[in-house]
Amino acid sequence: MSLFRLFVLFVIVSLVGCREEAKIADLQEEAAMLESTADSLRLEIDRLQQLPGNWTIFNDTVRAGDGLFQVLYRMQINQKERGKIVLGMQDSVELSKMRVGHVFFAALDSSGSVQRFRYAPNPATIHVMSKVDTGYVYSRIEKPVKVRQSVYEGVIEKDGTLSGILHKVGIPSRMVGIVGGVLQCKVAFRQAWPGDRFRILLEETFYQDSIWIDGKVIYAEFEGRTVGHHEAFRYYDGDPKSTYNAHYTESGEALIFDGLRYPLDRLHITSSYGSRIHPITGKRTVHHGVDYGSPTGSPVHAVAVGVVTVSGFDPLSGNKIAIKHRDNSVSWYMHLSSRGVGVGAHVSAGQIIGRVGSTGRSTGPHLHFGFKNAKGAWINPLSKTMIATPKLAGERLAKLKVQVGEIRKQVELTLAAPAVRVNDTTDVMVRMRDVTSRN
Repeated sequence: MSLFRLFVLFVIVSLVGCREEAKIADLQEEAAMLESTADSLRLEIDRLQQLPGNWTIFNDTVRAGDGLFQVLYRMQINQKERGKIVLGMQDSVELSKMRVGHVFFAALDSSGSVQRFRYAPNPATIHVMSKVDTGYVYSRIEKPVKVRQSVYEGVIEKDGTLSGILHKVGIPSRMVGIVGGVLQCKVAFRQAWPGDRFRILLEETFYQDSIWIDGKVIYAEFEGRTVGHHEAFRYYDGDPKSTYNAHYTESGEALIFDGLRYPLDRLHITSSYGSRIHPITGKRTVHHGVDYGSPTGSPVHAVAVGVVTVSGFDPLSGNKIAIKHRDNSVSWYMHLSSRGVGVGAHVSAGQIIGRVGSTGRSTGPHLHFGFKNAKGAWINPLSKTMIATPKLAGERLAKLKVQVGEIRKQVELTLAAPAVRVNDTTDVMVRMRDVTSRN
């Protein structure tokens, strides 16, 4: 075992103490991922150091409380090039989702100019900015991964908690909350009775067979004595950032009915809500909203029924619109290239009210989406439950019907696979099969 992994495991033992075994296992997997990322980084550094030119290699990882600025500053990247790197990556990389342990490196020439910048959110995905005569060019490296589907089945027990039961049937700890959320969209756990049954199809992505990269619920089924039979299918709209990617019934009804509509059809967060250190200037500011990167001209939708109270322009916000809703909350849309509604207009949820732009103080095309509660205080828009639509229709409903058929086949194929033991400490068995590899 490498010194790196021994160190991480020492930290895990120190911090975890007597926590449950499943949590320790998850942290050990995280340690393995960090070790693998570190090994990948060392190989990349060795390769770069063999290239012609007097390059100096700097590397760093995200630490607790870090923003991107702190990482770039520690790597001795000057402010001008910090700005170019951030702007060059933000359309393709959600830098707001950096986590502790994510790895960065930069290769600087003798003048201190960045020749190559690399960000690895996980061992299988690497984002690279390379210097060329005209500036920086972005590229993405995808390493081989394995996709595995697993079927978990269980029975509700008396006096048990939903999370406890999901753990008991072998669902990975990192997926328990997600699975529970999907199930409870249709069935409140207090309505469940002992003997009620559920079935879950998970799809997980692994690097080098064992390092977890990603996971999602493909199918959920619940058969209850009082609530009856319910199914949920994950719909994929063809774009990984589509707001329509969610769970629906077979008839196309969204599992969440009372949420606000997303302001865009495609979401790419470039800056989150709250106090932040600006990635370019390094100054701490409060960001009263969420920035969604999107091409100029993309349609902006009202998130709920309401009346337009602001439709104007100012040097900071550019073209902006505010809509007051029935509960007296107010949604804000800023930096628009154009406004399609005026003050006093009544709008419906999903109505196009303007277009994405870069007006006002803006470094590139995006939508700044803000939300005030009924008392007039800014709140985090990401804390609001949002959906793309309460019910799919037209081409999307037809596409869902096709995907439902495919998902049912996937469940059948996985149920036909040999049962394997979840781990050496329990007698829990699960059906799983490898469905594809990305090479």
